[in-house]
Amino acid sequence: MKTTNVTKETDQRFDFSAPTRKTALLCCNGFQMTDIHDCTAMAEYFKNSFAEDYPNCEIVSVSLFEPADKKTHKAKHFEEVLDETINDYIDKGYDIVLLGYSFSASLAAKLQVRYHTHIRKLILVAPVYDTIVNNMIPGYIKYVLKFRKLKKKYGKEVSKAMGRTTTKGMIGLLLSILRSVLKCRKYFDDVDCNTVIIRGTDDNLCGEHSIKKVRKDMECPNILYTYEKMNHGIMKSVRLNGAVFEDILHYSFGTPHLLQTNTTLLAAKPVEQKVKLDEDGQPIPTFADIFSEIDSDEDEYETYRQNEEAM
Repeated sequence: MKTTNVTKETDQRFDFSAPTRKTALLCCNGFQMTDIHDCTAMAEYFKNSFAEDYPNCEIVSVSLFEPADKKTHKAKHFEEVLDETINDYIDKGYDIVLLGYSFSASLAAKLQVRYHTHIRKLILVAPVYDTIVNNMIPGYIKYVLKFRKLKKKYGKEVSKAMGRTTTKGMIGLLLSILRSVLKCRKYFDDVDCNTVIIRGTDDNLCGEHSIKKVRKDMECPNILYTYEKMNHGIMKSVRLNGAVFEDILHYSFGTPHLLQTNTTLLAAKPVEQKVKLDEDGQPIPTFADIFSEIDSDEDEYETYRQNEEAM
């Protein structure tokens, strides 16, 4: 295993101990280039290395869409799938750690706000925030044009080469991904649980500008892990990204580090508690303030959230 250089912010408020209750790490995919879920390699690593010693911990790969089914290539469908999965594990009595990768990081933030009493920790891996500054839109357009040329030249062989059942509907899927990012990214500000943010230094889709945007108004404790020479495909394999897998599992389940890393620790910047004032100059309570003193009622909470968005 190669040595990985990583810089980590630290914060005493973060809990890295093993869970005392059943805990599920729900992992959302990004824009998958193959039919294999982005978190499959990490799930297999956990199964082979830690599952026996952590029987109350489970990794769940949440497929927000099916590459071969154009009916699932809609931003609304992404949210419905994640919402249903979260509710399923709430009903089973699990605590939840939610991981959003690439475009799904903003959707994960939205669902954490909705189910904040059940989602104890949030992990944002290579979160995409910008669509223009980071060349996301031009990059996708170039990708689509190149894909069309390849498909015209090689036909069905393109799908086989990419490891997909089909490549139909990819343009519509890309547009839905863009729509999801633009619709959900405002929810980063309302996240109220500890959040670890992960990115590689060579990631063009999640550059420093995107990280600053994601963290700009986050009032919850949040720390950043930066991995040298890793790009947007930061979840590919144990051989390339094992250090990332271990940091995610350590934060989620308290598992030990087995792989070789060179780590630089930095104290996290203090989180400023920004007080928003109403028209009369009175403090506006946060979501955490409102719901910390009453029993959770998800239907009422969602109604409140929808009313707020409609204003």
